[in-house]
Amino acid sequence: MNNWLALLSGVVIVVLFSYERFNRTTDEAGQQLYRLVSLLSPDKLRSRRVVLNAYLFYAATFLLIYLFLCAYAELIPALGGPDLAIGASKLPPLSVPPTDLSGGYKTIETAGTLIETIFKQQLSSSANEDPRSFSIDVDSATSFGVALMIVGLAPSFPVLQRFEAWMRGAAHRLAGIPTRVLDIRDDLRGETLSLPLAENDTIPADTLLIPYLDWERMLHYRKVTNDKRLVSEDFHDDIALIFAVSDWIIDRKLKLSNQKEREEFKKLEEDLGSRKRSLVEALDDETDFQKARQLNGRPVDASLLDPDAPPGKRPMGWDQLAEDADNLADDMRILLAVFIEQEIIVAERIQGTHGALAAQRGLARAKLEGYLKEHLSDPAGPARSGSYTVTSGVWASCVILLITLIWSIFPGSFESRLQMGFYSDPYLRALNYIATAFAAYCVPLASALALRDGWKQSKRWRNMCIADWTVVLPQAAAVFLTAWGLATIFLLGAALWHTGVTRGWDQNAENVWSTLRYSVTYNAPTPVRGAVLALGLVFLLDAWRAPRWRSCLTRRFNLTIALGAALVLGFVGGLTRWLSCWAGALQAAVPRERLDGIDHGLIVYATLYSAVLGFFVILCVSEVLHNQRRRPWLEHSEKG
Repeated sequence: MNNWLALLSGVVIVVLFSYERFNRTTDEAGQQLYRLVSLLSPDKLRSRRVVLNAYLFYAATFLLIYLFLCAYAELIPALGGPDLAIGASKLPPLSVPPTDLSGGYKTIETAGTLIETIFKQQLSSSANEDPRSFSIDVDSATSFGVALMIVGLAPSFPVLQRFEAWMRGAAHRLAGIPTRVLDIRDDLRGETLSLPLAENDTIPADTLLIPYLDWERMLHYRKVTNDKRLVSEDFHDDIALIFAVSDWIIDRKLKLSNQKEREEFKKLEEDLGSRKRSLVEALDDETDFQKARQLNGRPVDASLLDPDAPPGKRPMGWDQLAEDADNLADDMRILLAVFIEQEIIVAERIQGTHGALAAQRGLARAKLEGYLKEHLSDPAGPARSGSYTVTSGVWASCVILLITLIWSIFPGSFESRLQMGFYSDPYLRALNYIATAFAAYCVPLASALALRDGWKQSKRWRNMCIADWTVVLPQAAAVFLTAWGLATIFLLGAALWHTGVTRGWDQNAENVWSTLRYSVTYNAPTPVRGAVLALGLVFLLDAWRAPRWRSCLTRRFNLTIALGAALVLGFVGGLTRWLSCWAGALQAAVPRERLDGIDHGLIVYATLYSAVLGFFVILCVSEVLHNQRRRPWLEHSEKG
């Protein structure tokens, strides 16, 4: 039992301490955000929900690596790591004898059989037996050592470090870190924040909360640089953006949302404000702004006069000033992109304005939202609907596990008796079925949704309900193969562990290829059901985002597609069970030339189970999407 506690403690260590490593900046971010990277960690570049999803993907991957290295700790020295002492020489007695020379078990699924085998060993033990007889054959030193190496609290080895860096970069790309912010920045580069500069060197009547002194500077800079070929119109656009964002956002003249989240960026705002003041001071020196104010009979800003300034401080030259203005304007765009991502800047409905200050605030807000355009989220409108990926994934997984638990209670008892010849323990049977459902359905589902979200973040995903079939076919094939492949790898790892626990790790090493061969032919067809269901959910999510489909998406349509999913998944479930039965028949100790009545019964059970699962998963998810789609409109109509 101590070994179990150590293994679970290692899982807790990996989950709790891996977030610090996940939140490190990738090389890509370091190159593209080199001016701000010290102030912006990855969790500040996307919303908390998106970052959490990426971290769960990252942590789940390293949990699998942790379990693998615990099981095969003897591989660590071969990979360049330390030699951890493991107790693999004292193997547990075989409480479940193998039924097949090829190393496989003809049970419902290998992943569930592993859990059932381990629990049977513990439940059948007595107090007089050696405690190691009930162990998972991974001692506590190995569990803690591997966990600490993974999270970086103990010396790691180069292969693991390189894989961690690659996995962290993959998780960041999945969440759009930093590509989402950079994409918004790039889009804003193509837009111009045009301020209403008046003619004849006069300040416009609508100042948009920008101080008169800043208006004077913008007009003066434009007048002084009219005859300078090195200064383009982009320079003046950058200056206008710098003054506007500094006055509206950094000086907090516009009221923004989510003030608690905004406080995390206070240092970034202060840094940008300091750089803006330095740039203005350099521009004033280069253009003799203060002398021009004196000639016009206007008061001089004494705070910007520094008679004791060192000679090297000025002049800087227009090349350097234009470059500094471009960099600062670029970082101002990044600040806007980050505030959009964190929902600090959201679209607001302009209410009736009372007073000159309120009117100018409304005009400034309209000017800012016009510049940011479609990047803003409207809390009262349907554009805030998002992809519903997380909601759909959670609902689908919960429905899968609930239906599986219910199925294991009644139909599962007859199915297990048909397969094994006796009624199994209901608790072990429930664990068996749930582990099988997780491996065969939840893993493909999570893989497909993660792939779709990752491609959407990188703007490579095409809606499969409106795209041409030449685009849909390879995209669907990529989703299907990824979902099926990852689930199959998961099952193969469970098969190797299962054989090692029940037959001994030495014999498992000798028969690894026969074990893999049997497991691939017997278990690989099963995740096809989960991959087909995941592909159906991807099509359903795309349908809810396709404008021409919205009129068809009614509750009657939800019931229709649920029935269709039941037929398709039922057929796939029966077909994959038929393939597994043939694999078991051909690779048995005494090969059979045809399927028997037991095989036919298992095919029927698999067909019914898959059909029921497909019906309820698609029905529940489509109803959730229908409710999510209607809710913003209902709330808006009630407020109206």
